[in-house]
Amino acid sequence: MNEDGITYLKLQRQHIIEPVSVHDYDEFFKLMSPVQTLFWIEPGSPPEMQYRCAFDDAATNDYYRRERKILKGRFQGGNVGYVFYEDFPIYMAAFRKEIKFYTENEEIVLNILKREGPMEIDLIKEISGLLSKEISKALQRLQKAFMVYEDQVDKGRDRAFYIIEDEFYDMDFDKYSREDGIDHVVTQFIYQNVWVDAKMIKSFTKFTNKDIDFCIERLLERKVITRYQKDNMDPVDENPEGLNAMDSYVLVQDRITIQSVMNDIAGGVVSIPKKILVLDLNDYLVKSNELYLKERFSSSEYKTLHYIYADKEIIGRVLGYFRFGPNDLEDVEIDIECDYDKQRIIEAVELVYEGQETKLKRFNGELLPD
Repeated sequence: MNEDGITYLKLQRQHIIEPVSVHDYDEFFKLMSPVQTLFWIEPGSPPEMQYRCAFDDAATNDYYRRERKILKGRFQGGNVGYVFYEDFPIYMAAFRKEIKFYTENEEIVLNILKREGPMEIDLIKEISGLLSKEISKALQRLQKAFMVYEDQVDKGRDRAFYIIEDEFYDMDFDKYSREDGIDHVVTQFIYQNVWVDAKMIKSFTKFTNKDIDFCIERLLERKVITRYQKDNMDPVDENPEGLNAMDSYVLVQDRITIQSVMNDIAGGVVSIPKKILVLDLNDYLVKSNELYLKERFSSSEYKTLHYIYADKEIIGRVLGYFRFGPNDLEDVEIDIECDYDKQRIIEAVELVYEGQETKLKRFNGELLPD
């Protein structure tokens, strides 16, 4: 029963049960940050959160980034994501990869930007004589160190790069320590997922095991979180041997909340909705469980294009090939025993590709009729 309460609360907080309104969107965006763009999408597209909004949030975020209400950065192991302007310093503190030794190309690019001001890659190439790929590699490392900012105002190929402290001179870049940033990201992640373990934290954040362990110890000591077992109502507050890889955690305040939701489910007040979602590879539910999913699904001759979420959990994936045009949809692989409606899953996959000349070929290896 605990698991149903946790699942309902997670889906509620991620606005899968009830889509978020435009009035509450900004706060929701902050809780889901850093927000990535979709995986299978045109480069330069704005971030969006599928299945969670009662309006076109891609259009909203396109406006937000043009107005610099949200800023682009390289978070979570260097992946591109967006956070609100005022939150940029704390995410920078959490994810910054400081450069101890600069390569020659990095020094050249950095000095050009400092001396000449903001510019695009083609102009840096003209001044430096470096190849585009050499410049791009240097810029990515400088972005991960939060020394350079990439301005993405639309889907256009041309985008300028800035010295970040010159461009955002009104920001306090030293406001937060690295520990402050990591604790913020992890606490927020636990809130959005309700129940997590260290592997889930690593999946989403890409922090090192050492950073995650230290963060968990800090949050336990401050009584922000507590150990919690899904199949046992009694929290496990004491562990004389320290952290265990099998431990799982909830926010201290959520112990009562989970019990309240379980009572509502038992009383028929609320229920977990019967939904089938075809999830992008950068979807929050996928990123929260990415390491488990990669272990769970065996290698295939095809690429994983999407994951299938049904009712309470991810039950399978869509296999095929990405194309600049209609994708090849080779198969839907359901890897666990569950009650699912085959036709509903097929329809959900086809809806993602509505308007494209593509058709699912197989379901669990069996050819589908033309």
